[in-house]
Amino acid sequence: MSITGSLCYNGKKIILTPGEQTVAENLVADLQYRTVSDNAEFAVLKLKNTGTANSGQITAVKTLDLEIAATQKPQYHSLRGDSKGAESFMPVDFMLTESYHEEPKGGRSSCTTGFPYFDLSYEGKTDVFAIGWTGQWSKDIIPTDSGFYVQIGLCDCDFYLLPGEEVRFPSVLIVHGEDAASARRAFRRTLREEFSPKKRFGTDPQLPVAVQCFDRYFCPSSPDIPVDESWASEQGQIRTVDAAKKIGNIDTFWIDAAWFTKGYAGGVGNYSCSEGFPNGLRPVSDYAHKNGMRFLVWFEMERADIGTEWHDLEPNLLKINEAFPHTLINLGDAGARQRMEENLIRIISEYGIDIYRQDFNVESLMFWRANDTEGRKGITEMKYVDGMYKLWDRLLQTFPDLLIDNCASGGRRLDLETCMRSVSLWRSDTGCHPDSEEYRNTIWNHNQILSLSEYLPYHACAIWEPDAYTVRSTATQGIAFNYDIFNPEFDFERAGKSAKEVQRLKHYWNGDFYPLCEATLDETVWTAYQLALPDSGAVYIFRRDQSTEGTMTFALNAIDSGKQYRLTFTDENYNSWEETYSGQDLLSGLQICIDNPRNSVVITYEEA
Repeated sequence: MSITGSLCYNGKKIILTPGEQTVAENLVADLQYRTVSDNAEFAVLKLKNTGTANSGQITAVKTLDLEIAATQKPQYHSLRGDSKGAESFMPVDFMLTESYHEEPKGGRSSCTTGFPYFDLSYEGKTDVFAIGWTGQWSKDIIPTDSGFYVQIGLCDCDFYLLPGEEVRFPSVLIVHGEDAASARRAFRRTLREEFSPKKRFGTDPQLPVAVQCFDRYFCPSSPDIPVDESWASEQGQIRTVDAAKKIGNIDTFWIDAAWFTKGYAGGVGNYSCSEGFPNGLRPVSDYAHKNGMRFLVWFEMERADIGTEWHDLEPNLLKINEAFPHTLINLGDAGARQRMEENLIRIISEYGIDIYRQDFNVESLMFWRANDTEGRKGITEMKYVDGMYKLWDRLLQTFPDLLIDNCASGGRRLDLETCMRSVSLWRSDTGCHPDSEEYRNTIWNHNQILSLSEYLPYHACAIWEPDAYTVRSTATQGIAFNYDIFNPEFDFERAGKSAKEVQRLKHYWNGDFYPLCEATLDETVWTAYQLALPDSGAVYIFRRDQSTEGTMTFALNAIDSGKQYRLTFTDENYNSWEETYSGQDLLSGLQICIDNPRNSVVITYEEA
């Protein structure tokens, strides 16, 4: 497949091919292309005005404008964006018979109406696409008589470039495969090996198994949950570290948006510690490190509420109007970005932070559009998004062991470029709530894992109760425990068993992912998925709340029919037993019995 892009210059469409290409006398397009592997290719587009005068008008820029020949209409598969509810990351699947357009909501790349990963199946093969743009990307798939076009670019794109000015556009990764399931596995492997923090670390990043009680004690999501004001203090955090140590197998201590002046409600943009932390965060960090835990801290560095330190100090802010309560740091301005970089570098170093958690709880598109000037539609977004990448890259260069947690009201910024630099430890704000009639979180977590894991190798979320079913429904390589640890009746023993199991199973998530059922909101069914390493694996099986079936059969994958396998079963009460099966038996179907609804079993297997 030969990648091509396109743009319109003064109304004339120009096809772009890989390499530098002079579009006009003073405009150079550089479609940077590389072959990642035999079945994967990557491209990103940059434009530069090399002249001494303004360029002509540039519109409809597409990093990818690719015609694919096919005699049949393609089958389209993707997911919904995160919307903090039942529909978050649910599959979208249909035969593409007419033109299809998609974009996210409000400038966050995987928010509600758009998801930056998708695949197209046609004529016995599947192409999986990833969009790298932490803003308002667009994708269009247009059927023709001889096949279809795939176009990936920006929604806002009608501008000219100043002399010497350079901008960049979305990156695109394409992985080619055969059937859709195997193509997605190949894509997930490619993302993990070549386009994730693993590429930088050399090994898989260690997602936290953490205690994080912000939503429980500082910002409760239900009026039935009382605020515990003692928690948001140095002594409260020390007490929480002690509780994490008592649970055992906790490798990360997590303090969310409760450490700075005025707190989350109106204090975003303050970097001085609140009065509960008279010595800063270093005593908490030192105590966590002393007890064998990494230190994770929440930031929302892009936003500055009116009246906060950074709002008053930073001269280059993006505003909607003077009355709007939030502003954004203009990351497209080199000076503003560098000042924020120095601020973050100072705090990370001073407080001994191991995991930098960056949240983003406002829709950026309205800020970008409000600050575009006449004839320059899209420029503010282009420079802002590129500035954010430069800021993250500076942090990673300064702190080679730093892990970035990418959060945006949950999982609303999960595009390729963020996943290259970060992991998602909070894949949806559904984790802000305990399981309830309103928030069916165990089922929603089943579905999020079933769907997201076909594309993304790293993601996690939070839970509120320590029973095996709830923990297993949520856990991947990592998890955040939002436990009621200050309750005298809290069951530390049961919590300890759940944390121990997450640690025991987490390495299996580095294997291939096989959904053993479809994502569904139906509460009467079972849910199951398999993780397969070369000679071992794990299977998670759940009998949902309203299921009347006590027995179900699941055929396993990536099994050698000629070998014997030793299986270890662990039930809802953490009772374990071993059995041996032939590979052929496992391929034909393994019968599982779970006596009660809302119970689970985890199976690990290895060659006998």
